[in-house]
Amino acid sequence: MPIEKAFAIHAEPAAIWRTLHSELDAAAGEGGYEIDQAVPNELLSLWVEIQRGIRANLTYRLIPRDGHTEVVATMYPQGLRYAIFRILTLGRADTNYELLLVEGLANLKRAVEDGPCP
Repeated sequence: MPIEKAFAIHAEPAAIWRTLHSELDAAAGEGGYEIDQAVPNELLSLWVEIQRGIRANLTYRLIPRDGHTEVVATMYPQGLRYAIFRILTLGRADTNYELLLVEGLANLKRAVEDGPCP
């Protein structure tokens, strides 16, 4: 079941793209992700491990709007572990993944709009 959240970021898609890639570069040594598809300034699709044994496809779409860029993040958790976890929690496990998406988008917005921390 896909989980989707969107944020408006007051920046051009190219600035958001650079920030996404710098975050990936910073995490490169940690592993935990592989790029599935990348269309510069439009779409970035990754496979990530969101919880031990649970992988997800995480896609960022950058949609230019008047005065801002809409960033839509969609997570598709996969696998038997996820299905069992979802059944045991009566679907409430998705709330944690929704919070992960919101936190990630909020951090991206802050990094792009406020610039890098000193």
